Amino acid sequence: MRKWLKLKPLVAKSGEMLHLDALRFLAALGIVFHHSKEFMLSSAANERSDGLALFVDMFFIISGYVISYMYFGRIDDLSSYGGFLKKRIARLFPLHLLTLIVSAILYAGFSALQLPSRHTPSFSPLCIADTILLLHTIIECGNRQYFNGVNWSISVEMMMYIGFPIAIILARSARQRDVFVIATICVAIILGALYRYGLDFGVHDWIDTDRFHPLLRGVFGFGIGVALFRLRHLLEPFTPPIPILAGGLLAIVAAMLSGQSPLLILALIILLVTGAAARDLYAAATPGLTQIAPLGQLTYSIYMWHNLFILVLINIVGDKLMKGSGIAIVALSLVCYACIFATSLISFHLFEVPMRRAIDGISVFGKARAQKSSVAS
Repeated sequence: MRKWLKLKPLVAKSGEMLHLDALRFLAALGIVFHHSKEFMLSSAANERSDGLALFVDMFFIISGYVISYMYFGRIDDLSSYGGFLKKRIARLFPLHLLTLIVSAILYAGFSALQLPSRHTPSFSPLCIADTILLLHTIIECGNRQYFNGVNWSISVEMMMYIGFPIAIILARSARQRDVFVIATICVAIILGALYRYGLDFGVHDWIDTDRFHPLLRGVFGFGIGVALFRLRHLLEPFTPPIPILAGGLLAIVAAMLSGQSPLLILALIILLVTGAAARDLYAAATPGLTQIAPLGQLTYSIYMWHNLFILVLINIVGDKLMKGSGIAIVALSLVCYACIFATSLISFHLFEVPMRRAIDGISVFGKARAQKSSVAS
């Protein structure tokens, strides 16, 4: 039992992207707070600070860069494409399916206990299958509420992973061409949003799936990340010192909390990720950052588990059953955050890593391939 409880220390996947690893962990904390803040803030402050949801766009940008960094020169035929998708499935699906099952059990229990929830999803077999296959951002079903609703972005990620190798094949021979195409697509997405909503284009127009399709957010963010990778050779003169990088993160949080334009927030996020990528390429990590960077390994675990703990501990127990407010909700939120971190750590070591290794051992197209790493980014 003691041996089972002794988890290995977290280590960064490599020493090549420590700044981006730290950044995505901090972005995960921002998303956790975003989904729990409605119980601690006034309704006006809660709505004004919905820009915190744009930390998901930071995930998309970092993902586009990291996936390009790892795979741009490695996908050139059907077999390598299959190997890439196998890695992505091993990365996403095990925890997605586990949290979906837990979510379904929770909602079934809430229904049996007659606990009200405005986010109760459809139990239709078709809708469940839709969510299991991560197709729910392109094939809407039922009441448009889904088990563990944060997995909408995982569905978007999966769509990006399916299309990414095609972009690699088309763009391999001409850096200027593919950067131009990516930039054109991203500008078109922003101009399309501005055309639809005008100059008062706000955060809710960007994050509300009824107003702006989430796949467009994914294409925009992932595309920026791919373009940033293709232009990485130009970044050395723009390598910022750590205080500037930290100040950029604080500026983003301030803009998010104060209800600034999503265009401003996205511009700041792009600059911050660019600075982090430049430091990874051309500057050494500080001792403090090397302590934070390994926590980036928990980003996916935190993201997939946090909503379930917030639903039970803060929403059901704290708000609906205890009718708590003020200090009581804040204290319960701290307990909730500790549970999220502990569960994410256990989940990563004892479920996700073993599952990835198991799926990694499955041959693709009848041809076994030795993998260099058992833990994909």
